[in-house]
Amino acid sequence: MNEMEKFNPIYTSLPNVRFSLRLTEKLHNEIAQYSHKYNMSMNTLILKCIEYSLENRKRFLVRI
Repeated sequence: MNEMEKFNPIYTSLPNVRFSLRLTEKLHNEIAQYSHKYNMSMNTLILKCIEYSLENRKRFLVRI
């Protein structure tokens, strides 16, 4: 994996659509711990995960 393909949790664009998401308690706790550890909001982490997944869906054979 080259440097450009790595997950980058820094979010630079301002999101403008409100969206509600339900998580399991376990997943919520994991996201909260990770975002706290790296000093970022849970919202930013979730947005970056979604963007990364969509950008790499062919590589991971995910069909949406």
